[in-house]
Amino acid sequence: MPSVRSMSGANGALLRRPPAKGPWKFNPEITSLDDEILRWIAKRGVVQAEQIGWRFFWRPDSPDKGYGKSATARRLDALSRLRLILRYRNPYAGIGSERRQDLVCVSRRGALRADLGIGPATIVLHELRHSLAVVNLTEALLDEYPGSELTTERELRAERYRERWAGVLGSKRGRIPDALLLVPTEDAPTKETVAIELDLSRKDSLAMEDMVRAYDRVKVDEVWWYVTKERMDRTRQLVRQMKADNRMEVRAWLG
Repeated sequence: MPSVRSMSGANGALLRRPPAKGPWKFNPEITSLDDEILRWIAKRGVVQAEQIGWRFFWRPDSPDKGYGKSATARRLDALSRLRLILRYRNPYAGIGSERRQDLVCVSRRGALRADLGIGPATIVLHELRHSLAVVNLTEALLDEYPGSELTTERELRAERYRERWAGVLGSKRGRIPDALLLVPTEDAPTKETVAIELDLSRKDSLAMEDMVRAYDRVKVDEVWWYVTKERMDRTRQLVRQMKADNRMEVRAWLG
């Protein structure tokens, strides 16, 4: 079971939902789609049930252009019954929110089934807003840039850990971005390596300068730095002052 580190709440922990009761007489069978969902969750760590619905059960031809809420619920109930995922009530979803706002993680069994070399996630409440926002951002980028390949922060950290364990020189250096995107270029099959940074919290100038300098040791073609609209001018000015605007593009986060 993934550990939960809480910064708020009456009992100091998230409330875990028990496996749903349903019409199955026996445990449901896992499908190829279930395996794909498990890998998608494991790569990202913690997601919302609604994000799973939009990713796997989107219905562009439906009148409301929404996603299949019943189909999403059925597959998550099946994975929960099989003890492959764990679900928690989202403490920030609001009173009366539907279960599509639940937080979802893979269990230890689910992580083994996903077979990505990544363990179950640790949920940290004060990082939750950022983690879920990164999921939304990277999904939007994958839609905007067809053919792109995503490597999540969890995958990058797991790769660095394996390199350290193997004694690979230089594996301890450089910043790990929120995500890494391989974006197709006009000179196919060449792809541009883009580091994705999402900055939702206010940082002082020293912390921002440290982040810019950290990319001197990271082999990427470009950095897309997403910040809130209120911080766009200040961030762009800092990037220009540090003469990093040739490789760092400051973008507005509209989520």
